[in-house]
Amino acid sequence: MTLSSEDREAWLARWREGRTRFHLDQVHPALMRYISQLPSGARILVPLCGKSLDLGWLKDQGYNVVGVELAEQAVSELFEQLEVEPTRTPDGPFEIWESPGLSVYVGDIFELTADLAGTFDAIWDRAALIALNPTDRTRYAPHVSSFLKKDSSVLLSVLLYDQQKMSGPPFSVTDDEIYRLYAACQSLEKLQSKNVTSRNPMFIEAGLDTVTENLWLIK
Repeated sequence: MTLSSEDREAWLARWREGRTRFHLDQVHPALMRYISQLPSGARILVPLCGKSLDLGWLKDQGYNVVGVELAEQAVSELFEQLEVEPTRTPDGPFEIWESPGLSVYVGDIFELTADLAGTFDAIWDRAALIALNPTDRTRYAPHVSSFLKKDSSVLLSVLLYDQQKMSGPPFSVTDDEIYRLYAACQSLEKLQSKNVTSRNPMFIEAGLDTVTENLWLIK
């Protein structure tokens, strides 16, 4: 089951129209702080990666990085900012953009399979779970987890705020929801809770009093 046509078009429209205030113009601070929680040199999946600076940084740290992104425009901008000319190869429902140490599958995350992309030692989810329509969460979590090797790790960053004041995306995700979605995992540990209300002007404009970023380590 793929993303709905409405959700696909809404996401592509955001990139076409430049409504990408969710993009972070720096490597994610929590990733830099807790990168030691992921196995060094790992093959790491970054779902719904956009043009995140995290991908280039992870590659420079020696990781083999694989992103997945629906919007080709985002992927094009990613490689432009990396100043790299990728190869582009069709593969099933995807086009794979590749350069040394970095591959991005352009297409729908729900169409990705282990036959296409292989398996992974780790996942860095900074913007996927919180970007998806909440009705898609129940199938998203087991879907991406199915690509993980045994004894692998997930670093998951989510936001918690008053959803009545801002409709999202990014959407609010409660602790209870995390425990429900990842109940089959062996361990869930909250590594950090941080007030990030001032990080993005849209939080202030929405009248949010507090936006908390929670970072989870899931095994």
